[in-house]
Amino acid sequence: MSNRLAHSTSPYLLQHAENPVDWWQFSPEAFAEARQRDVPVLLSVGYAACHWCHVMAHESFEDPEIGRVVNEHFVAVKVDREQRPDVDSTYMAATQLLTGQGGWPMTVFLTPEGRAFHAGTYFPPRPVQGTPSFSQVLAAVTEAWTERRDEVLRGADQVTEALSRHPELVERMLAEAGPAVVVSSDEEADDAAGRLVGAWLDGLEVARDAAHEGFGTGAKFPPSPVLDALTRVARGPSPVTTGPGAAPAVGRPGAAARADDAADAPAVEGSAPGRGGPGRGSHENGSTGSAHAAAEQRRRTARELLHATLDAIVRGALQDHVGGGFFRYSVTPDWSLPHFEKMLYDNAQLLRVLAHAVELLERDGTDPARAARYRRAAEALVEWLHREMITAEGAFSASLDADSTPAADEPHAEREGAYYTFSRDRGSRSGSDRGHPEPVTADWGEAGAVTGILDESVRHELWERRAGREAPHRDDKVVTAWNGMVITGLAEAAVLLDRPQWLETAGAAAQFLWRHHWDPARETLARTSRGGAVDAHEGALEDYACFGAGLLALYRATGETAWYERSCELADATVRRFVRDGRVLESAELDVTLAAAGATGRAEPFDDVAASSAAVLGRWLSELSRPEVGERETVDVVATVTAAAAGVVPKAPTAAGGMVSAVLAGEQPPQLLQVAGASPEQWRQLLESLGAARVLDTLVLESRVAPYGTPSADGTGFTVWRCRDGRCELPVHSVAELLRRP
Repeated sequence: MSNRLAHSTSPYLLQHAENPVDWWQFSPEAFAEARQRDVPVLLSVGYAACHWCHVMAHESFEDPEIGRVVNEHFVAVKVDREQRPDVDSTYMAATQLLTGQGGWPMTVFLTPEGRAFHAGTYFPPRPVQGTPSFSQVLAAVTEAWTERRDEVLRGADQVTEALSRHPELVERMLAEAGPAVVVSSDEEADDAAGRLVGAWLDGLEVARDAAHEGFGTGAKFPPSPVLDALTRVARGPSPVTTGPGAAPAVGRPGAAARADDAADAPAVEGSAPGRGGPGRGSHENGSTGSAHAAAEQRRRTARELLHATLDAIVRGALQDHVGGGFFRYSVTPDWSLPHFEKMLYDNAQLLRVLAHAVELLERDGTDPARAARYRRAAEALVEWLHREMITAEGAFSASLDADSTPAADEPHAEREGAYYTFSRDRGSRSGSDRGHPEPVTADWGEAGAVTGILDESVRHELWERRAGREAPHRDDKVVTAWNGMVITGLAEAAVLLDRPQWLETAGAAAQFLWRHHWDPARETLARTSRGGAVDAHEGALEDYACFGAGLLALYRATGETAWYERSCELADATVRRFVRDGRVLESAELDVTLAAAGATGRAEPFDDVAASSAAVLGRWLSELSRPEVGERETVDVVATVTAAAAGVVPKAPTAAGGMVSAVLAGEQPPQLLQVAGASPEQWRQLLESLGAARVLDTLVLESRVAPYGTPSADGTGFTVWRCRDGRCELPVHSVAELLRRP
């Protein structure tokens, strides 16, 4: 008999719809039931692609006796962390406070008001190496609740207070990370940004795994926000385009009009010690060369870190060399053994990084083999997206499971990774020994005979074998933020890798989200949908910012003004809902139960598997190039959302990539081409003549949506003004004339 999860739009919750546990969704009704019965809440949080979530479900939640005990003594609440990130983040913080660690499945015991008092992750069906069985945990919590209630409530009070004080503690920690930034009166803001980047690179060098590359010495996750910021640093700033022919500022002033405020802006003064030598961090002074030399050293350092880490990811087992795309993380520090989930957000971010890295390499022409390796990885990733991840509505699914049923001829294979792994040298081994499931490798060749690190003939044979296996389960819900990341990656890669056909795929996903997830009357954006049915929960800042950035990227790639207008509309709503009283919020409206549990709704400044939502917001708003957003000055909003950067960089450099990107986007906004009187053919010619620049460092806008208004033209017909910070050069009347200007 089905329980209350049977009508959910979450595939993860639907996996538990036939459990003997009488599950509720996270709702006021569930907690009212707990208060009425005077029992604690058992909160279980996971997601569809989570291997250990499946294990605990099979071992415990499908057990009738466990179901009987849970139903008698608890109100059981099941949450898909991807559908309710606010619930997940609140109780993950509580779990880490209570246990010192976290993970999924996450098991938390709550008072009927929602306050956490006991927590853990996976609990086995029987005691194992000091870990109690799930039955023992249920019995112990029941005993404590009935016999030692006062003690339980005191513990819940302590956790709640700690959660409510978390933003204050983060602010204090970041403030103590300095002396972070001091700019002298004669120092330009971009010099301060350069010093910030130098300190960040120093910190990355300290965290770098010299033996295996990447950062840290444990399990290796793709550091996508770090890699993205490294591509920006490696490229360097675009050339300043205003010059002797500049006309007075038009419309409201931009950042240039705020130059008088530069003395009050922050700048990095110190940096962590590193291996990098002169030209980085606090070493950038007159004794070690000019500012230009320091900037060039930063670019070289960024490229070296970028290529070393990307090579490890692309050559290692994190890439699916047979079917394309990347797995979630490597269990081993040498990138040799993946955890076989495939997450949309990882692949979306890596697509963007690969495309930018290819553009850098192909522009320089100094390393064609590496450029070809990255290009093939990006192309294989997009092939995988098209083949396995697009929903019937044209959007993108959330993930592929790590587990699948082993093939009939591999009876001893594990369920995890069964779809992806093969035995090495099976003929030379006895019995059914599977060997080590690592890919068969070959050197990269430029003649097309080699794909990734697999010989093409080997890759084809393995693909044929894989095609006969049972594929992993796909979580086909549509997550707004993650689709926004894919739209960005596809749009930019379509231009940078010269694959214009990818724009149609990106546009279809954006169209679905705009029509179904965005509510223009309420100015709200939904978090998820499935099969076209939109879930009721509003999106977080992550959803607004990532989708808005995706709309802007799609506009820059296609030149279709409707996408820019939609991005601006969403930006206004985002600032109004999430940036208030000098604070950046992750949740526009804080759930009352989460508030009672100690949640504040504040956005974290640190990156996780993706860039912090505040950082994405800052970069997006800067690249929109509008002087005002949400009835506020854009530079003020960007300053608010990136204020933590100077503290995050020295305190947590591997979690600061998003903030570094946002700061650089604010200091180096795209040059603006304002266009009037263009025919469709002239518009097309202008975009094509810009090439990669139109998605890297240039924004082309029709005069009707130009942020500073259109200056008076000396004549009629096709006219282009090149502007930055509200100052525009004298106009030109042909693409050729524009390109001839320095």
